[in-house]
Amino acid sequence: FKEIDRLEAVFSRFNATSEIGQINRLRPGESLRISLDAFECLKVAERVQRETAGAFNINFRQAGNSSERPEFELIAADSGFRVRLRQDFLGRSPAGLDLDLGAVGKGYALDKAASIRAEWSVEPFLIHGGTSTALAAGDAPGLSQGENGWPVGVGGTWELPGVPKRALLKGRALSGSGTEVKGRHIRDPRTGRPAEGHLAVWVSHPSAAVSDALSTAFMAMSKKEARRYCERHSDVWALLITPKKKGLLFNREILG
Repeated sequence: FKEIDRLEAVFSRFNATSEIGQINRLRPGESLRISLDAFECLKVAERVQRETAGAFNINFRQAGNSSERPEFELIAADSGFRVRLRQDFLGRSPAGLDLDLGAVGKGYALDKAASIRAEWSVEPFLIHGGTSTALAAGDAPGLSQGENGWPVGVGGTWELPGVPKRALLKGRALSGSGTEVKGRHIRDPRTGRPAEGHLAVWVSHPSAAVSDALSTAFMAMSKKEARRYCERHSDVWALLITPKKKGLLFNREILG
């Protein structure tokens, strides 16, 4: 798992010499050459931010819900990959970047670790980044007849009708976010206030980076927004515990 440790060093905002640390020090108009890993992870974050209409935003910490939030652009060229801090129409930026990949970097690292294991034909496996994201391939030993994948727990301590207690992962990731341990620690980037969409969320996707990001975004999104997202993205499985303590399951058939 040296790959996960390596990527943690690349993505850490607490390390001034990391790529993210250097990006956060960019001035308006400046650019920085970055690694393929940083470029790909930032592209995932950019994509999820766009698809969720801003419910996910790795640059939320610095400017909150300010309309003057600074923006960056990613550039891919034959000479390599770069990130540039955009200027506004006056050529200035009212606040510097403060990128935080905490809600996507862990998942990206799991994706990379899984790709290395696949290259070496190391299956089956279940890998996880702490307790919030897991990624599985192949079948776990000792499964009951007719079962496939790896059993993982979902639903937390919520004993509600229609809320499953486990899911079988195979070639997919599962990520969870909630309020039970840290309270309402997730903020809605669109308002700057604590996210009040749901009490807990679990999301499954073939990419651990995407499931990681979406589990954070869905905490801020309404059930209507989450439902529409899952209708548009048939590869996303989601379980939501609403403020009224009701379980909602989208694309149920994906995990059986």
